[in-house]
Amino acid sequence: MSRPIPIPKRSPWVNQILVIRALLHREVATRFGEYRLGFFWMLFEPILGVIIVGVLIGSLGARAVPEIPYPFFVLNGMLLMGLLTGPFSAGVNAINSNRGLLVYPSVRPLDTFIARFIFELLEAVFSFVLFCIISSWIGVNISLANLDLLAACFILTWLTGCGLGLIFGVSAAYFKEAEKIVMVLQRPLLFISAVLFPLAAMPSHIQQYLLYNPIVHTIELSRKALFPYYHTDGVNLYYPFIVSVVTMAIGITLFHINRQFLTRNI
Repeated sequence: MSRPIPIPKRSPWVNQILVIRALLHREVATRFGEYRLGFFWMLFEPILGVIIVGVLIGSLGARAVPEIPYPFFVLNGMLLMGLLTGPFSAGVNAINSNRGLLVYPSVRPLDTFIARFIFELLEAVFSFVLFCIISSWIGVNISLANLDLLAACFILTWLTGCGLGLIFGVSAAYFKEAEKIVMVLQRPLLFISAVLFPLAAMPSHIQQYLLYNPIVHTIELSRKALFPYYHTDGVNLYYPFIVSVVTMAIGITLFHINRQFLTRNI
């Protein structure tokens, strides 16, 4: 007579970690498995964007930031931009993309958001490491003496993106139009977030409006942390910190209030 197979008993925290890890592996396979270049497409995509920008406005941008090679100036901004728009976009489709897995009791709707948010953070960290390696290889003068400031810029930008991802992820469960709204909101960010030009190059009456955008603060401060001779005024970490806390609080509250609805509509 065969003995029953023992089922290991784990705490809820351990189960959630295992579920998130499995979802993270699925996310990697889904994002990169369908492309021939696979994982390397993550590296080529921002570089291709910088090449296009460089062809269009490279000479004008180089005059605006003589202390930083313009391609690295743009790449730095696009890294931070990805930390905002990545979780933002990923959160909108988190429920619909994993709806088939939510029938299992161990997989909760929040796990799908967490896995996607962690994936976007890991992708940004890997891209930043490659950014530093390439910079050192070709002789671009970057400094890692202010890693605490740089880490704060990364985390605050990422948390803001996570909060927006939760807000619009819950909204997408009620209104499919939320996905279209996210696309519309993201389009002007490249031009109002100091990605292509430094804040100091803008007229003062425009700067005061751009500073309402929290990512302008984190992008400019990350450049100040990386490039020793880069100078910027009017930016701080307090404003993006407040925005990230408020955004995350709204996102978590909306998810908590609607968690039963998200589960019921699986």
